[in-house]
Amino acid sequence: MTSTTMRSSPAATAGRENRSLEAKIEQLLSRYRELAAEELGRLTQAYHPALRERGDNEYRKMLELSAKMTVVGHACSETAGCRFDRNRQVLSALYGACCFLADSFLDDYGEAVAADYLERFEVLLTQGWFVIRNERERLFYVILSRLFTRRDVLEPMLRQAIFSLFLAQKRDVALRMDAPTFRALPRPRQLGLLRECARDRSGHAILVLTRLMAPQLTLPRHHLLFLAGALIMFIDDHGDCHADRRSHRLTYMNQVRRPETRLRQIYEHTVQRLEAGLPDNGGKRLLCAFLQRYFVTRLEKHAREGQGGGLSWAVYE
Repeated sequence: MTSTTMRSSPAATAGRENRSLEAKIEQLLSRYRELAAEELGRLTQAYHPALRERGDNEYRKMLELSAKMTVVGHACSETAGCRFDRNRQVLSALYGACCFLADSFLDDYGEAVAADYLERFEVLLTQGWFVIRNERERLFYVILSRLFTRRDVLEPMLRQAIFSLFLAQKRDVALRMDAPTFRALPRPRQLGLLRECARDRSGHAILVLTRLMAPQLTLPRHHLLFLAGALIMFIDDHGDCHADRRSHRLTYMNQVRRPETRLRQIYEHTVQRLEAGLPDNGGKRLLCAFLQRYFVTRLEKHAREGQGGGLSWAVYE
């Protein structure tokens, strides 16, 4: 008797791998939400309890961003061949909360608050001290202090990444504060500046995370993770398009023609670069799968808000 070995087609194999990665991401997000609640819950309760008591789900949004940042930190660590141990998990969770609070100072309370935050944060970076004015700032600086005690922030590449992120934030706010000059520019230049600001602000944010997770990652890989971070901002801006327009906030994704087509082009180009340039390991596969998931959910968010007119859907998976 003879036997025939049934072999799966490449498409079937790829489908199983994708489903496996999707399941892994779901498990990781669930686990890292619990980690975020554990690490950030007691700090929030101690230093800014009103954040948990508000009825706008802001605390939950902070935990959600922290969990997603931890998944990205997991991918960056494994990409560099590092074990994503408990210390790296906590670093990622704390960093996610710092990003959430810093972004709120920059984006949610007007240009004066954004400029004031940048001015005082520059004092922290250059002189090492700061003045706390309210509970929200207290929580931010407490979390930041916990982050800095777990990692040598004077390591040159990490320090450079942090300052590059600060400069990108400063440029973004300056652009918004000088709206008449910006609107007087030719249309292609306007789009170019908006794209650069989005790219740099999120790209440098992921480089900070990468240096926190894997300081030994070789320099030729840095630009690829920078591109991954930039993609996240473009995806976010498309997902938040309707809210941004109501707030009269200009972004590359709400000003470019055919934004969904443009976003797909950026997404496909970025993933191709990551697939070709990053080591062929679990970290790369996790990062690409997360980016695909983020891309799909934010397209759905954009469509729902466009059809229903609501702005409250925060994609809590």
